[in-house]
Amino acid sequence: MSRLPLPRSLFAQTGLALAFAFALFLALTLFITFRLILQPVSEHAMEDLAALIVLSVQTWAELPPDTRADYEKELEQRHHLHLSISVLDKETPTTLLETPRPYTDAIREALRQRLGQTIPAGTLADREEWYWFDIPMAGRLFRVGVADQRLANQTPLAALIILIAGTLFILLTTALLVRRLIKPLAQLADSTKSIGRGEFPKPLLQNGPEEIATLAQSFNHMVAQLKQLNANRTTLLAGISHDIRTPLTHIRLAIEMLPDDIDPQLLEHIRRDLDAMNSLIDQVMQLSRGLHKQDRRMIDITDLLRQLQRENVGVSAEIRVTAEAPCLVTLSETALRRILDNLLENAIRYGAGKPIELACRCEADKVYISVSDQGPGIAVEHRDQVFQPFYRIEDSRNRQTGGSGLGLAIVKQLAETNGWTTKLRQNDYGGALFSIEIDRNTITR
Repeated sequence: MSRLPLPRSLFAQTGLALAFAFALFLALTLFITFRLILQPVSEHAMEDLAALIVLSVQTWAELPPDTRADYEKELEQRHHLHLSISVLDKETPTTLLETPRPYTDAIREALRQRLGQTIPAGTLADREEWYWFDIPMAGRLFRVGVADQRLANQTPLAALIILIAGTLFILLTTALLVRRLIKPLAQLADSTKSIGRGEFPKPLLQNGPEEIATLAQSFNHMVAQLKQLNANRTTLLAGISHDIRTPLTHIRLAIEMLPDDIDPQLLEHIRRDLDAMNSLIDQVMQLSRGLHKQDRRMIDITDLLRQLQRENVGVSAEIRVTAEAPCLVTLSETALRRILDNLLENAIRYGAGKPIELACRCEADKVYISVSDQGPGIAVEHRDQVFQPFYRIEDSRNRQTGGSGLGLAIVKQLAETNGWTTKLRQNDYGGALFSIEIDRNTITR
């Protein structure tokens, strides 16, 4: 038997738990109140009413005949009695209709215990607002009526009102209480997500319960430290980049001033190494700036893919585009272009010269972009690590194909900064297929 799915949010789970506990307590309270208070009180009241009926009949039988009519009027008209007495001929058949009324069974049982026999009871077609009991006494058969207002039972209505009002009170109280407790946690969750996108949120309010205030204080302290660490990292990388580029520039200048009899292949080799070092420095700086906020505007992703195709005409592999135009999305074009440039460079490097496919599928709430090559692919055990900085698969570590190990790390950071999802899997050709999932409903703040 499958279990009912629980809501995922802490607000809903806590609210349901509290509401269920309060509702169970309310139901238990109503049950105990009815069984231990209302029911005994009602039974005693019906016993008293049965005693009043018997006493009224006895009193009528003992009164002088000329005063009985006045007594009957008094019983029927007095607001706290609401009784009607009449004498029946014993030969008259009983015409009472079996119609249920509140507490009538209790009254009949009390009368049976007092009179030693079962008492016929029911209603009359011409007086339905009364409930009648045929009481034998003093050689006569008395028909005693009790007005419905005397038997009026408001217990079910009162219980229903209490249940509805209690339920509404429970739901309202639960919602306010849980919201007050969960709101700081929801703000903390939103702030944590913004840190994952490379943004530093505003300080959280340090109020509320002691545990929540302490948590907010610790979080604010952590964010301040992250800001300082990020500033230090950027300054450090910029300083290292500047300090490294200065001697590289001197080396390049020295190479240009060397005599012409130097081996040209050696010089070309040195120039390639210098270019590789400059490229590595650029990628490190890109990685350090990858978490910075990007400007957003509406672009046509299909048009962007066509631009990339035209810009890479003449590379070692044919680039094909599969996309339907237009696919308009508001996002950071700079970030998306850098991601696709890095993925294209990766596909060209490892695609063995075979065609590379750029694809885009535009849906109502999501956009899927993929870069697919026909190279050797990436084994499952490496698919998570390739997005880590400086991680390279052993087979790629050679001068012909081995990159810096930063391209895919930049892809991962830029995607996370903008709230996009990156995935890597194997395509039908056995090559690598990198995909970017963009949620149209996600707004980078």
